Amino acid sequence: VQTCALPICGLFRRPRGMYFSAKDKGEMMSMIYNWPAEKVDMIVVTDGSRILGLGDLGVQGIGIPIGKLDVYVAAAGINPQKVLPIMLDVGTNNTKLLEDKLYLGLRQPRLEGEEYLSVVDEFMEAVHARWPKAVVQFEDFQMKWAFETLQRYRNRFCMFNDDVQGTAGVALAGLLGAVRAQGRPLSDFTKQKIVVVGAGSAGIGVLNMAKQAMLRMPGINRSGEGHNQFWVLDKDGLITKSRKGLDPAVARYARGFGPEEVQ
Repeated sequence: VQTCALPICGLFRRPRGMYFSAKDKGEMMSMIYNWPAEKVDMIVVTDGSRILGLGDLGVQGIGIPIGKLDVYVAAAGINPQKVLPIMLDVGTNNTKLLEDKLYLGLRQPRLEGEEYLSVVDEFMEAVHARWPKAVVQFEDFQMKWAFETLQRYRNRFCMFNDDVQGTAGVALAGLLGAVRAQGRPLSDFTKQKIVVVGAGSAGIGVLNMAKQAMLRMPGINRSGEGHNQFWVLDKDGLITKSRKGLDPAVARYARGFGPEEVQ
C-alpha cells in the first residue's frame, strides 16, 4: 500500500486496507471475511478514478480512504480497529501508470457500463452481508459514477457519497450562514445568485442541495421551472446551452443565451 496518494509514492510497505479488483468477481463474499476485525463501523471506498487535484490514480488512490478514516478516528473518536479503507480496482485510464513496471493495479482500461456496476454491486452485497450496520462512504469517484452509485444504493444500504453530499451539506450551511450574517431572513436565500467554480461531483452536489433548499422556501414554484439562481464555471468558462456533450447532471444548470444571462 502506498504511503500517500501522490503518483511518486509507489512504495509497498504493508497492507493498510483491502483491495477488490475486477478479477475477484465471484469471490468478494468470501474475501470480505479475510479482514481480521470482527466489527467494522466505518468504511471508506474509492475506485481511484478522480482523486482531488490529481485525477485517475488507480490503486495508488488508496491513501484517500486511509486519510479520510484517520479524520474519523481523530475528530469523531471512532475506534481505529473498527474502520476499513477499501480500493476497488477496476483498471485505470492513466497511461503513465499502465506503463509503470512498479504499478500494482490491473493493467487495463477502466471498466464501463454494466461491467463496472456489477463489480460495485458484488462489493456492496459482500460488505452488507458481513457488516450490515457499517456506514459506507464513497469517495473520489468520477462524476458519472458518483451520481449513478448514489442513486443505485442509497435506499438499499447505509451509504453516502462524500463529494456529492458531504461537501454539499457543509457548503449549504455556509451559504445560509452568509444570508443570516447579512441580517436577512433565510427566505432571502432565494434571491441570491450563486456561482460555483468547478463542474465535478462536488460542485454539482452543492448546486443540487442548494436548489433543494431554495425549493423549500415559501413562495417558490416547487417544480423549479423559471428558477435558476445558479451559474457554473469549469476550466473552459461559463457552462451554457451551447456546450456539446455535457453530462446530464451539469446540463440542467447550463445558462441560456442573451445579455441577461451574463449579468
